[in-house]
Amino acid sequence: MESIKQFVFSRMATLRIVEHAPEEKWDIQPGKCANTIRWNAGHIYISAEVMLNMADETYAVSHPEWAALFASGTRPSEWTGEKLEAAEIIEALREQAGRIEKHFAEKLGEAASKPLTIGPLEMNTVEAILQFVVFHEAMHAGTINTLSRV
Repeated sequence: MESIKQFVFSRMATLRIVEHAPEEKWDIQPGKCANTIRWNAGHIYISAEVMLNMADETYAVSHPEWAALFASGTRPSEWTGEKLEAAEIIEALREQAGRIEKHFAEKLGEAASKPLTIGPLEMNTVEAILQFVVFHEAMHAGTINTLSRV
């Protein structure tokens, strides 16, 4: 249950950061920065969806179409069409937190439906993948915080 608490804490911190990021900066990509605030916020969302579906295949990915915009390797400079509104991404992050907390509260000790391997790290349990989701989110929340200040 501690991993769920850490996830909720991390998500609340992320929400504070994105809610206070000036909207006029959401699409600015300064210097050698790889992406924007909008991309990082959407990336946090879709990465959690995909990784937690690997942890437990019964966890249904919400907004799978967002992967085309926010998956690793995508770039806002390559987007065509309408951008997702900041408010839509923020609301999705808020809603996702409740779904994740509810769905995974009793599943942390279970084996992952599909192990997740990143470099030398192999995550074989639901809890290990959730812990990585928290780490990953914190990295991107830090990037959003930096981008909102430059």
